[in-house]
Amino acid sequence: MQRSVRAVFALRSLVLPKGARGLSSAIESDQKGEGDIQLDRRFEKVGIPFESKVSSVLTSAIPEDKVLLGKDGTLSVPEDHYKSLLNKAFGHGGWALIPVDDIKELPPTDPDQKYVQLVREYALYCHERFISQAFGETNFFSKNQNYSDAAERIKATALTRCCKDFGVASELWDKRWADTWRGKYGIQEWAENVTTQRKANLWRRKDEDWSWPFKRSTYYK
Repeated sequence: MQRSVRAVFALRSLVLPKGARGLSSAIESDQKGEGDIQLDRRFEKVGIPFESKVSSVLTSAIPEDKVLLGKDGTLSVPEDHYKSLLNKAFGHGGWALIPVDDIKELPPTDPDQKYVQLVREYALYCHERFISQAFGETNFFSKNQNYSDAAERIKATALTRCCKDFGVASELWDKRWADTWRGKYGIQEWAENVTTQRKANLWRRKDEDWSWPFKRSTYYK
C-alpha cells in the first residue's frame, strides 16, 4: 500500500518551475535505493491540512464593497484581495507564485484580430508546499498597452486561478450569491461607446457612474 501511494506521488503530471529547486529540500527528488520508487518531494505534504486558522482566513467572506462588477455582469475581486489573504494566512514571504515557463503568444483565431493573446503558467507555493498550478492570460494590444502591464495581468489571473483550490472568494462561483449581489448593488442599462457609437445593455455598480469611453444611452431600433 505504501509503495502504491509513493507511485502516485511520483507521477510527473506537473512541471517543476524553473529555478524553484532552491525553495527547499521539499521540492527536490528523494533518491532511494535500487528497486525503490523515486518520490517527487514537491507532493510530499499533499493532503495534509494547514492549521484551522489558515483555513479561516482563506475562506473568510468577501467584503461586499470589494466586489468588482464587469460590464458583462461577471463578478470578481481585485488582485490585492488574494494577496492580502495569503499574507495574513502565511505571513509576508511565506508564499510565492513561481513562473513555470516563459510568456507565450497564442496564434490568432481571426485574421482581423487586433490583439495578441499572451499566456504563462505559474505554480503557487505556501510554506514551501506546492498548492496548485494554473495558466494566466491576457489580450495584449501593442498600440496602446505596455508589455509590462500585460505581464502583470497574466500573473494576476494565474494567482486568482491558483487560489481557487483554497476556496478563496468561492462566493463568486455561487450563482445564487452572485444574483443576489447583482440585484443589491448592480444595475443594467443601455450605454454607448463614444469611440465606436455602439450601444449595448451593460452592467455597472449603482454607486458608480459610467466612465469614458462609455456614457448612458437610450436604445433606438
